[in-house]
Amino acid sequence: MIPPRNFLVILIATISVSIVIIFNSDYENTDFSNFTFDAVYLKDSNSILITFDDTHQKSSFAILEILGMEKTFHEEFEILDFKFTKLIPIDNLPKYGWKTTPVTLEITYDNSIIYMKTEIHDEGDISPIVIFSKNDID
Repeated sequence: MIPPRNFLVILIATISVSIVIIFNSDYENTDFSNFTFDAVYLKDSNSILITFDDTHQKSSFAILEILGMEKTFHEEFEILDFKFTKLIPIDNLPKYGWKTTPVTLEITYDNSIIYMKTEIHDEGDISPIVIFSKNDID
């Protein structure tokens, strides 16, 4: 059993470290508004149109995946002109809907890796939110 005095010291140290981590986190200060990422199902051509744009023009390499399909789509490529469009034909619609078919994008951006995740939506529907995260390359 930990003596009460040691427990209090451990508790204060844990809270202090937690506060430092929370206030030093740059996640809150990260602005991803320069990115546009979308995945639209085009019924007429039975395909998915993926679009990406970086208005800061610092993106150089991409890894694009569409998960949850019979065969996962995976492509790695250099980004030209800081944007791309990919038209991906599909064989079948997902059995349980588009929410079971996430689209992920990993971008080499300046000195960071930016991760994005969204859902496919039907043409004419509002685009779902894009979830972002970032890791610095060092």
